[in-house]
Amino acid sequence: EKFKMNSSSKAWKLLVILCVGLAHTCDALALRHSVTKTRAVIGNDSADSEAFSLASVRRSLIRQEETIIFALIERAQFRRNKQIYQSSIGENQAHSPSFLSFMLSETEKVHAKARRYTSEEEHAFFPVETGNVSPVISRLPYPPLLVPQSININDEILQLYIDKVVPSICPEGDDEQHGSSALCDIACLQALSRRIHIGKFVAEQKFVAEPDKFTELVNARDICGINELLTNDLVEERVCQRARIKTVAFGQDAFSDADVGFKVAPNVIVELYRDMIIPLTKQVQVRYLFERVGGLHKPLRDDEWPASLLGYQTANPEQSTKPKRAANW
Repeated sequence: EKFKMNSSSKAWKLLVILCVGLAHTCDALALRHSVTKTRAVIGNDSADSEAFSLASVRRSLIRQEETIIFALIERAQFRRNKQIYQSSIGENQAHSPSFLSFMLSETEKVHAKARRYTSEEEHAFFPVETGNVSPVISRLPYPPLLVPQSININDEILQLYIDKVVPSICPEGDDEQHGSSALCDIACLQALSRRIHIGKFVAEQKFVAEPDKFTELVNARDICGINELLTNDLVEERVCQRARIKTVAFGQDAFSDADVGFKVAPNVIVELYRDMIIPLTKQVQVRYLFERVGGLHKPLRDDEWPASLLGYQTANPEQSTKPKRAANW
């Protein structure tokens, strides 16, 4: 009887997991076809809007949601372990890297040998160190989908992750699982970095669709105007709600005898997307558009950035009264 009760009350969880897994597999197959087609088209110097579009980027973003959520669930099983974020490696601790920085740097050097950072989608947290590493395998002929640029906001991502994300998902204290915690941190940081920097690809497609408008706004250094043109409220709401649903599905033990609650609170994941991932992704888009148009004759100052493009800001900008646009990616 106990098994029947648990089965009837929790069977939906397993069904949701199976359905999401099937959708994930289908998306992966579709993206593989899209990427292959993109390489063939660009290799022949032919323009094809279907080969690289906002729709293909959207499929990639949806899959990355699962990567991010699973990585955060793994990190949440350990305590905060603040010591791994403090300077502690080497004899001169005042000028030594933290344990996380050491592990992340060494991991990136290994990944650089496997040509990870030759892809436009990947960005190292320690680009100087990885730049001195030569891949041990030949480079892949990636198509040039973006204009030459050097945008990398991983320093900001790392600081927000340590100060905001980890405290929101991990209980306070130290369980001495420093190595395991650092490895989980690396997985989270790499997933977040890839998700946020893919904003370059979104910006490229939006610029191609409306080049005159973006050029005018960039030349006027109108960051708020660019942000308004980039923002799609319906899409952002849909992203947050999809992240909530996936956290509910993945964050519980199916058919567990004990109701242990969520491994990571769904609201925390929604806040992560709303207050960090989405704003920083749009910040990357704005930076890319400035370099795309060539409007960085003077570097962007910190006071030029609105709060809506910075992570975890407490400021509440006035709600826009313009009608919401239909979702297109």
